[in-house]
Amino acid sequence: LSRQNYDGGFGFWRRGQRSWPFASIHVIHALQRAKQKGYKVPKKPFQNGRRYLRNIESHIPYWYSKYARWTVIAYSLYVRNLMGDKDIAKAKRVMRQSGSLDKLSFEAVGWLLHVFTGADGVEKEQETLRRYLANRVTETAAGAHYASKRVDGDYVILHSNRRADGIILEALMDDQPKSDLIPKIVNGLLAHRKKGRWNNTQDNAFVLLALDKYFHRYEKQTPDFVARAWLGESYAGEHRFKGRTTERHRIDIPMEVLAQSSSKQN
Repeated sequence: LSRQNYDGGFGFWRRGQRSWPFASIHVIHALQRAKQKGYKVPKKPFQNGRRYLRNIESHIPYWYSKYARWTVIAYSLYVRNLMGDKDIAKAKRVMRQSGSLDKLSFEAVGWLLHVFTGADGVEKEQETLRRYLANRVTETAAGAHYASKRVDGDYVILHSNRRADGIILEALMDDQPKSDLIPKIVNGLLAHRKKGRWNNTQDNAFVLLALDKYFHRYEKQTPDFVARAWLGESYAGEHRFKGRTTERHRIDIPMEVLAQSSSKQN
């Protein structure tokens, strides 16, 4: 907070430097998360930050690309939504001005979906965003991923490869809590960790926020169950899973058994 500028924003290194829009939103986002976790955040700096978000367009340099500009605005709308300051009109305006969701970053699409969730009179916008995300996902049998675009000026929005997956995962958990994509995105994210983390701080921050939400919503009950497997009508085996572990159990079935099963079915 000692580095907050008079406009309510933040520079990268010290107070008095020019406020950078994305970095400013990121700091205010962190303050909101801290507040949600029960930490005391001084009222005046917090209100100054909220005012910065509400007037974010006036803080975006003229030379930003439209792609970067819309990403910054969508991020500000997301953080404001976390604060209970939902701005549906501005969210609709971003979608309308872009003309096509292909001109927005995946992060912006995820943040906009988050803003629309739970609001009235936005069914058309929600359905457009849902359809777009369903059609653009790279999906395998085990995982799912949104491949972020690379454009000129990415550095002003701190581009990263896995951040979009975390943002969209969080949005889907609120908008479509039973979506089959949710566990697939989780699996995809976990599979791309290296030494327990992802590529950079942006990836780590948004992925961990989403996984924290996933854990508390879908896995808060300690596992204690027996998994059983069948091959057709034949019992193949079982294994008991108890507690939170990374344990795996594998059942090997000989090819001759599979062949016998196949011949019986034919």
